[in-house]
Amino acid sequence: MMDVLEAAGVQPQDAVAQPKREELTAGESLVIKFFRKLKQQDQDVFLQALEAMTIDSGGG
Repeated sequence: MMDVLEAAGVQPQDAVAQPKREELTAGESLVIKFFRKLKQQDQDVFLQALEAMTIDSGGG
């Protein structure tokens, strides 16, 4: 059996602001499903392509 350390500190008492949650479009969901089915090496290539596209387009 492994020894487990308890978390240090406490949760804040006040509500913490969360960013507004956006629903995914059908196309975005499809891209995520496709990505998750890729092998790790293919995911890496996919991410490199996305990063290159982001850099080429000026970050957004």
